[in-house]
Amino acid sequence: MDFLDEAHKRGVVVGLRDVAGVAPRLDIDVLLLNHADTFNLLLIALMELKAENLPWEIDDGFKVKKADKMSYFQLAGIHGLPRAEWDKEPAVGKLPDSIDPGYCAHSTPTFATWHRPYLAMLEQTLFRQVANVAERFGRSEKLSPTRKKEYVEAAKLFRLPYWDYYRPRDYKVTMPGVFKNHKTTSPYDYHMPQIFTLEDLMVKTLPDEKLVPMSNPFLQYRFVDSDLTKKEWEASGIDVRAFAEVYASTFSWIVQVTIPNVKEQTLRHGGNDEKAVSAMNQALNMIREDEMRSSLVMIERGEYSNYPNFSTNGVRIKLDNLSEILEKNTGSLEGLHNNYHVYIGGFTGPREPMTTKIGHMTCVPIAAFDPVFWIHHCQIDRILAIWQAVNEGHWFEELEEKDRYLVDDGLVPFRKYPLVDDKKKRFWTSNLARKTEDFGYMYADLYGKNQSVEQIRESFVKNYDWSRRLVPFQPLGKPPPEMEPLDLSKAQVYQYTSSAKSASKFRRLSQRTEIQSVMQETLAAKPKVSHEWYMDDVVERMAMNGSFTIFYFIGDVTGNSGQEWSELPSFFGVTHVFAAPKEACDNCGRQQEQAQLVTSTSAMTSLLLDYVETYKLNSMEPADVEPFLVENLKWRAQTALGKVIDPRDLTERHSLKLSVSCKTSPLPGETGRVTYAFYPTVIEQIIANASETPTVGTGGADGS
Repeated sequence: MDFLDEAHKRGVVVGLRDVAGVAPRLDIDVLLLNHADTFNLLLIALMELKAENLPWEIDDGFKVKKADKMSYFQLAGIHGLPRAEWDKEPAVGKLPDSIDPGYCAHSTPTFATWHRPYLAMLEQTLFRQVANVAERFGRSEKLSPTRKKEYVEAAKLFRLPYWDYYRPRDYKVTMPGVFKNHKTTSPYDYHMPQIFTLEDLMVKTLPDEKLVPMSNPFLQYRFVDSDLTKKEWEASGIDVRAFAEVYASTFSWIVQVTIPNVKEQTLRHGGNDEKAVSAMNQALNMIREDEMRSSLVMIERGEYSNYPNFSTNGVRIKLDNLSEILEKNTGSLEGLHNNYHVYIGGFTGPREPMTTKIGHMTCVPIAAFDPVFWIHHCQIDRILAIWQAVNEGHWFEELEEKDRYLVDDGLVPFRKYPLVDDKKKRFWTSNLARKTEDFGYMYADLYGKNQSVEQIRESFVKNYDWSRRLVPFQPLGKPPPEMEPLDLSKAQVYQYTSSAKSASKFRRLSQRTEIQSVMQETLAAKPKVSHEWYMDDVVERMAMNGSFTIFYFIGDVTGNSGQEWSELPSFFGVTHVFAAPKEACDNCGRQQEQAQLVTSTSAMTSLLLDYVETYKLNSMEPADVEPFLVENLKWRAQTALGKVIDPRDLTERHSLKLSVSCKTSPLPGETGRVTYAFYPTVIEQIIANASETPTVGTGGADGS
């Protein structure tokens, strides 16, 4: 531990391999259920790292103040605000007179690799605290020698958990159907793990393991007045009242309103109450099938074996026109990451009167304060690790020659051991961060398994493919036993006493029921291929000087805000451009000057299948889908601060270009090859048929 103590003192990322070997990162529900002692240690360590007032003694050297460079507050601040250098570590390429440290790596080829040592930094900091908590339990006179040893062993197992978005958490969920006032039922519920949403948990406290309810450190981060200055809140992209006061001359449309408690605690969908949680879980269920579909495509053979195409949404290649960009792979790991930021954070509500349902995860500068940020990013890192395992040899050498130097460029501010003054050798690089084992962890999918590339790929597909429909009337399958919803009622953290605030709010596992489904045999002829349809787009990342979202629909659109649009039966996905205002991010400022383009893909297959199954669409064949989309496909756009954007403005001034594509694949048991076809004329016809005046009053700027 001396090595880790020294690294902690100097702010160096060393990982855990040389301290505790290599151990698996697990899904957070698996960790809390099967490794209760490890999770209990984590809860206490996280409380202490957040500098909360706690009723037990903390050893000298482990008492955390927010000003400490390895405190939760300071580590979260690396991602954006406060606008100060972390431990006096300047970034390369700062803009003149800027006070922003400029660490942001979004929409660059180092997006995924920059976040890997960032996660490892928190992981090793928590591990050090976890080990000390175990040591303090070991001093208790009331614990047996065996129990004390169990805590020591439990501490060694600690690694950051991840949240598998596509693992069902319960049985049966009801959500909006294809039509207004119509409901649909799914046999599995993909709600956010309850560990993030309950107000308190049962914790075995120091020094004698007394089991008591305590505030849940995964629910939120609590701010104090001194955390961020007024100007920093103004640049956060979330406090619209303060933002309007400062930038009123530029953003005169902003209504004078703010989110209650936004400066007091992190929020999701405008709050942390049951209503906010319900809205978030509905969104997560509605988009799950097609977001999972996109993730499967990234791991399945072929399309995403090229690292630049897979890793970032930033366009790095020079092409003659935007249409050529759209005929490349427009989906990416970063795009998937961006979308989940807004599905977790939420969307801005109606403007008159203005209400908002967004939260801190929607806004780059303050996203990392929400504890779910780190667990969300572990899932993104997990997909990266699995992609690496099935795409050996694919790396930064596939970038354009002018960008290949980035593989050895410093991932600032993440210092490596031994610490040197030479800036070229001081930091972790993408090459150095290539292997998770070098940080002391692997993901459960890969840990302890001597698998071939094909076996890894097949295992990943098997875990999720059962919940992806490919043809109309196809019933969902059943998950492998290891992917079934977990009964968490016996988990220590949920053994509530009557005094616990969450005693009545914990959701026990529902009884499994078989949901009747129309079988595929009802089709006139059994199909031999599947057609998966996608909406592809390219746009300037800094078009709105901050985060904005493009919403996609097939069918009627009502309402005038993202919050309302995301709840419509016709809604099928978003492009969330995850950006900070240039006032809060140097990288974003540079990208605004360069008119940096980003791409995204939104699968629309699931909604089209719903239309076929309700007999509103004849088939998934292009001959039927093309005219159906011309008549029914629509899009809207809104900034995180609430401004409804006319898509024409994005098209004319910020290079927005849309297209439709279709992937045709042989069904299991059939032969043939996978083909892609592009249908730009669908968008051209929609635009040609559109009204001259944007229909802001009935649903935002009309994209149809």
